[in-house]
Amino acid sequence: MKALKIILIILVILIGIPLVTALFVDKDFSHEESLVINAPVTQVWNETNTLKKMDAWSPWTKKDPELEQTFEGAPGTVGAKNCWDSQHPEVGAGCQTITKVGAPYLLETRLDFSRPQESTGMAIIKLEESGSGTKVTWRMESEFDYPMNLINLFMTAEEAMGPSFQEGLGMLKDIVEK
Repeated sequence: MKALKIILIILVILIGIPLVTALFVDKDFSHEESLVINAPVTQVWNETNTLKKMDAWSPWTKKDPELEQTFEGAPGTVGAKNCWDSQHPEVGAGCQTITKVGAPYLLETRLDFSRPQESTGMAIIKLEESGSGTKVTWRMESEFDYPMNLINLFMTAEEAMGPSFQEGLGMLKDIVEK
């Protein structure tokens, strides 16, 4: 009986401490990267204003050549949608839908992930004139549900998204500056 009590206490501690800790951990998960491209805003906008164009420089598309995708709606307009399905663990499955277009400076989308984990978020592409070029800022905002927000203790959004955002922006720069 005493051994059973000890086991129960240990289980309560192992389960309880993380659950209580998660109550105090931030749920927000966001990251942004910027890069200056040596081209005018309108030229950069032409490569960022539709989901199909964004697909050409998406680091996740590059990770899975077997990626299945569908595109719906009028390209570059609110409601246009790209859905994908991949068995690659870093790509997963979901849909991205354009929610706001502020040509030629802003494109906002909603991300609905269904795999590897259900979640939603926003992706934002913002263009600004910068000298003789264009500063491109790519931002993602999301939130972890309790108790999954514990992930924020062990991984930052910069660690998770930074390398992919830098790769994607680098590919965009290569496409535009050709």
